[in-house]
Amino acid sequence: MEVSILHYLRYILFDIHFFHQMKRRWVKKNRALYDALIAEMMDLQPEGSIDDVSLDELTFTVFDLETTGFFPRMGDEVISIGAMKVNANHIKFPEHFYEVVRPFKPVSDDVTELTGLSRKDIKEGEPFLVGFFRFVQFMSNTVIVAYPASFDVVFLKELSKRWGLSKFNPYFVDAYEIANYLYPNEKNSLDHLIKRLGIEKRMRHHALNDAHMTAEVFMYLVDELKKKEIYTYGDLQKITKDRRNPVLRS
Repeated sequence: MEVSILHYLRYILFDIHFFHQMKRRWVKKNRALYDALIAEMMDLQPEGSIDDVSLDELTFTVFDLETTGFFPRMGDEVISIGAMKVNANHIKFPEHFYEVVRPFKPVSDDVTELTGLSRKDIKEGEPFLVGFFRFVQFMSNTVIVAYPASFDVVFLKELSKRWGLSKFNPYFVDAYEIANYLYPNEKNSLDHLIKRLGIEKRMRHHALNDAHMTAEVFMYLVDELKKKEIYTYGDLQKITKDRRNPVLRS
C-alpha cells in the first residue's frame, strides 16, 4: 500500500510537528519515568547468537498490533498490543499480554469499527511508551513472532525510534515468510491459513485474539518445518531472509 501525496503533505506540514510537541509535553511531565524506561531498554537487548539453538528450546512471543493506519513513518500509531508465549510448541497459559494504547491523534471511525475498540477504551489506554515497555518486559529473553514481521516489527521499530528508544532490536521470526516457504503456490494470508488449518476463528482485528490464532498457526508451521529438517533458529533465518523485508534491511 502506497502513501498518498495528501497523507505525505499532512505529515510534513502538521503531524510531525504535532507528535514532537506532544512528545515533549509527555516527557517533561514524566521525565523520571522516561529516563528509567530508556535505562531499562538498554538492559533488555539480546546478547550473543542463538543460531544453533533448537526451535524446541526457544520460547517465542507471538504478537499482533492494532494501529491507526499502515504507515508508522507517516505518523500512524499503535492502539493495542496482544501477545501469547509459545514454548516447546505449546501455548503457555496464562502467559499472555494485552494492552490498549492511547495515541496522540484521534482514531478514525473505520479503525474503531474494525477493531471493536471504543473511543472510551482508547482514551483510557496507557501512553505508548508505557504499553511498549510492558510489552518489552513480557517478551524479554524470547524470540518475537509476527504475521508478517515486515509490518508489526517495523511498526515497533519506527515508533521506538521516534521516542528515542533506538536500541529495540530483538530476535524475530516472520511467520508469513515461513508460510510462503512451505506453501509457495498457496494464498498465505492469516485468514487463509486459519481456514485451511481448521483453527478456531476468534473475532479478527482484536490484538490478543489475532496473537492467539497466529500462535496456533505458528505451532503448526514449526511442525511442518521439522519435516524439512529445519531444526534451529539459524536454519529458520536462512529460509526467511527475504531482502525486500524492511526489517532485515534496518
